[in-house]
Amino acid sequence: MVARWSRRVHPQMAQLLIDGNGMVSDPRVHTRRWVSRHPIYAGLIIGMLFYLVEILATGDAFGTIPFAIAIGAIFTLTAFGERRRQRKVERTLE
Repeated sequence: MVARWSRRVHPQMAQLLIDGNGMVSDPRVHTRRWVSRHPIYAGLIIGMLFYLVEILATGDAFGTIPFAIAIGAIFTLTAFGERRRQRKVERTLE
């Protein structure tokens, strides 16, 4: 049953991912490429999202700032690592 369902759905999902050139685009590649182009923004966005979620969860606005900064810094370093990896495999970041 599952195999038949996946055969029907896969072409429809692939049609959604086809870009203007007729090529199938992978959202993961686009996300990695954007993060490698903008590592600082990626860290800031993730840090702010983490801060907002922690405020909603705990209600303590000032206690979560160090944790949000730490999470943002970790994601920024990860994004710089992704940028380095993209350059190593010789993909253009433009």
